[in-house]
Formats: sequence, structure tokens, C-alpha cells
Amino acid sequence: MDAASYDQYLGETDDWLKVARAQLLTDLIGRHAPRRSGLALLEVGAGAGQNLPSLARFGEVDAIEINDLGRKAIRARQVARDVFADPIPFDLDRRYDVICAMDVIEHLVDDIQAVGWMAAHLHAGGLLIMSVPAYQWLFSDHDRALGHHRRYTRARLIHTLPAGLEVLTAAYFTHLAFPLAVAARGVFSLGQLLRRAAPAKQASPRNGTPARALGALQGFELALMRRGYRPPFGLSTFVVARAVSLDDA
Repeated sequence: MDAASYDQYLGETDDWLKVARAQLLTDLIGRHAPRRSGLALLEVGAGAGQNLPSLARFGEVDAIEINDLGRKAIRARQVARDVFADPIPFDLDRRYDVICAMDVIEHLVDDIQAVGWMAAHLHAGGLLIMSVPAYQWLFSDHDRALGHHRRYTRARLIHTLPAGLEVLTAAYFTHLAFPLAVAARGVFSLGQLLRRAAPAKQASPRNGTPARALGALQGFELALMRRGYRPPFGLSTFVVARAVSLDDA
């Protein structure tokens, strides 16, 4: 991700999409984790640390973030126990109950290796939770500016999982906004739809009336998902997988 894009990312930690992603992550941990407190958690690619307060509700949190600005923002939150600067894979003598990587592996040249590293650092019964942008046909200049190598289908994301992980749930996300994004491609790129700047900050799609509308739409989608709905398509896709113990094998 170039410096300008990362500066913008840091300034948008409370936008509707990142808030919705944090809520999805919290819901998935609450539903699938072996318990709701006392967990050891790791976020890979923690960005500006916007997910860390939600993760800290469940236990002690570590973070991996290779960007200097991101690590500075994470430390300012005073939530993470340890903040690692090394890109994965690196030597780490710890295992976790939950490892999450929200919109991370699309940035990595070798996504299979990265997912294998995360899986190897789970306790038996631990959860790996990942989200990624969906559909290669939506790949745009915005993806390139953010340093993405690819986008995924649900099946392609599941294919990154090594043996020893059991898929608990996998679906799409940002389902209700998907038709709006596709329709807008005739006028704007997907990146412009999500981040197009207006003269005043309060008028931008991430902070003004469009953002509130998208946030409300996404809140409704999350409410449906809490009742078991699993979207068949969307702008993102996610997976929750469990490390199978020897007793389960």
C-alpha cells in the first residue's frame, strides 16, 4: 500500500465498512470460540488497530503490523499486549485460541504460506477467521493502490486452508450493498464508490449521508446473519475454520 493510501486508511478507521467488519468479527468469535473470555488472540495485519478493542473483550490480544504508522496507532490505543513488526512467516513461539486476518492475505504474494503459518500457531480447537475482497472481475486500480494481488471467491478462500482445519462457516459479506456497487461501475470504479472524496469531509461517502445509509444497510445485513443467514454473494467473503485436535481426527 502506498503512503497516500495508508494515510487515508488511517483516517478512515471509523468508516461504515471497517465498523461493519469489526462487528462481523466480534459476532463470529462470540458464536464459534470455545469460550467468551480468557482467550489468547492474535490479529495479523492489524492496520491502525481498529479491531483490537473488540478483540480485547475476549481476552489478551497481540497484533502484527508491518507499517510504522499502523504500529504507532496501535500502541496509542494501549490495547495490544505485544505488537510484532515482522512480516509473516517469522519465528513466533506462541499459540493462540483465535487468529484473525481481516482483508490481509490479498496483500501477500504467497497467501497459502501465510495461511499455513497462521494455522500452525493455533491451539487445538482454535479458530482462524479471515476475510478478503470478493471476485477477481471486480479487481480495479483501487486494488492496485492498496497493494492487492488478487480477489477471491468463497471457494478460492477455502482452498487456502491447509489440512487440519475444519471449516465452520464460510459466506459472503456486504451482500446488500453489492448491487449498488456493481451498478455504480458504469459511472465510478468500485474504489471510487467506497472512497470518492468530496470537497468537505462531512459530504464524503464514508462520513456523510451515503455512509450512514450504507452503515444502516450493513447493520441490517449483520442482524440477518446473526439469525443464521449466509449471503450467497457480496463485496467480501469470509471463512471461520477450527484447528482439529487429535481427538477429533
